[in-house]
Amino acid sequence: MVLLIMRRIAESVEAARAEFRGDGRGWSVVAVALGWAMIVGTMLSVPAVLPFVRAEFTVSNTQAGLAVTAMWLVYGACQFPMGLLTDRVGERRMLLGAMALGAAVAAAFAVSPTFPVFAASAALFGIVGGLFATPRVTLLSRAYPENSGTAIGVVMAVGNAGSSLLPAGVGLLAAAVGWRAGFGLEIPLFLVAFGALWLSIPGRRPAERVSDDKPLGELVPRVLAAVRQREILLVTAAVTLTFFTFQGMTAFLATYLVAEKAIGDSTAALLYGGLFAVAAITQPLAGRIADRTAKRAVLVAITGVYAVLLVALVVSGERLVLGAVVVLLGTQRGATPVATSYIVAALPAEIRGSGYGLLRTVFTTVSSSAAVVVGVFADAALFDAAFLLLSVMAALATGCYLLLPSAEL
Repeated sequence: MVLLIMRRIAESVEAARAEFRGDGRGWSVVAVALGWAMIVGTMLSVPAVLPFVRAEFTVSNTQAGLAVTAMWLVYGACQFPMGLLTDRVGERRMLLGAMALGAAVAAAFAVSPTFPVFAASAALFGIVGGLFATPRVTLLSRAYPENSGTAIGVVMAVGNAGSSLLPAGVGLLAAAVGWRAGFGLEIPLFLVAFGALWLSIPGRRPAERVSDDKPLGELVPRVLAAVRQREILLVTAAVTLTFFTFQGMTAFLATYLVAEKAIGDSTAALLYGGLFAVAAITQPLAGRIADRTAKRAVLVAITGVYAVLLVALVVSGERLVLGAVVVLLGTQRGATPVATSYIVAALPAEIRGSGYGLLRTVFTTVSSSAAVVVGVFADAALFDAAFLLLSVMAALATGCYLLLPSAEL
């Protein structure tokens, strides 16, 4: 499965690079994808080493969980201010800063002498993620206005690979030689990503500056006015709903399969991995299709099918059908690059970073509560009801996409 993921993603990256080869810009997609894989992979490596961290520092599950929660909360809170900063200093500086700080935080993880230092490093890595998340999208949307869905889809697919492979490698090293070794190995990888970004992304000339350097008090009202456009509100509502459903679903999917569907632990884990393999394949494919057809149609199709699949997950009893449903749930991730390129294209260029950063704050903050909601249903013996609720939310998201104008941005 790992080889399949890597082969399909490599094909997607090469296809995108070939498509933009004329002026060498295709290498920027590869560099941004590598950087994003390091960000996502490291953020998911933190929970992967928690059993080893707990054993060494003798902390409770609650304390260990707080370190992960702090990282994601900081990550979400950073989106809007980092978007504002992107509009002021440019994407190149933000992306390079993220890789440099990422290497430093990986070193801090690797030498953490106490649990508070480990937890502080986790929170600091939330800033690293915030530095990279918004400018990666605005850079690609500006560089490839006609093919932004393809470029963003490739980057997100490689991020999915990072989220699968890097935590697995860090976990194996943790078991073999200690949990610090994996983070130590990430340091040169961050530096390689730094070098790739430095070489592939040119500095912006003064004439190309997007921000007009207006005072913050004047800029914020303009951002708020821009994100209140009907189209942006509809897509934001749909993305927030689907982010919520996907986080809630994936947080308890393996548990649901074992507890409610009598699936073995190993089979449940295999199906869970298959879901993300399908997600990694779907993202660049959906982006390319949307760039050539109609974003609205792609969003409606993917999200509508996702709502049906959530119902099928509950009602399916036959194992082969259930397995197919589980892995096909990964197709929902294909909507993310399409919706992202739709939003960014609708925002004024001079506030694109800050506007998208504000919307990402909404996505990440609201969806972070999904696991708690599904957990409450599960504790009340209402697991099926939880997934049916998620299907209703996915249907509402489909309705939001249907209300978008048919004309493309």
